[in-house]
Amino acid sequence: MRLPFRNRFRETPTIEFSVFGDGSEDLLCVLGWGNRPEHDPVSWFLESLVEAGYRVHAVTLPTNPWDFEDQLLAPVRSYARERDIGLVVSHSTGGLVAAHLAADADVRNVFLSPWWGTAPVEGVESVALPVLLRLPTARRLLRFDRDPSVLGDLVSEEAFEEAVPDAASPAFLRTIRGAQARLPPFDDDDAVFCSLSDRVVSVRAIGDRTPAANLRPYDGGHEFFASSGRESVLEDVLAALEGGPDAIRRGR
Repeated sequence: MRLPFRNRFRETPTIEFSVFGDGSEDLLCVLGWGNRPEHDPVSWFLESLVEAGYRVHAVTLPTNPWDFEDQLLAPVRSYARERDIGLVVSHSTGGLVAAHLAADADVRNVFLSPWWGTAPVEGVESVALPVLLRLPTARRLLRFDRDPSVLGDLVSEEAFEEAVPDAASPAFLRTIRGAQARLPPFDDDDAVFCSLSDRVVSVRAIGDRTPAANLRPYDGGHEFFASSGRESVLEDVLAALEGGPDAIRRGR
């Protein structure tokens, strides 16, 4: 994606990699938009993975990239290849990156509320959004409702304000939509977790792409790790990481 020169260097998209634990198996954990390892719910999830025996490579994505391939996918792909990491757990935007990662890398994925489609918008926003998306700018012009409950009932308003950017740029959303439109085929060895009441990502996009046998729904918000009942969901996430979708305990 080409942007006017004045926008290209206004905000440098940078990926951060952090390693936690010294377990015997490496696990790549690609976090979602705005997630950082120091945020309480994310920290709880990373610590749980470490306690399960993994050496966790947490990937913190930039919140305003405009080139999916160069600024998101390529750095994560290189990092995983250099360390021969074959197991990936990902959340939201990280799930979009991880899905493309599997197109040319030998990895097995566990997806958490992957951003394979955007939740529908209504009213004035549905009319204005297509117009704004055509603007050739990386400035953060598109603002969102500030509702902590969409993430999970364990998220305080203060934590939400700290963690979640209040706007996105047209360039960012365009490159995300492009990546969503060219997703590679689903791998039957992968597992997907999502809340059917998710208001951040498109549940329909997840359902259209995921076979029922590979899908584990849960009660809660967009972030299972920020929702009540997260302990029981975590058990199934760990089971899926160890044994794939067949290992998920159903009927909860």
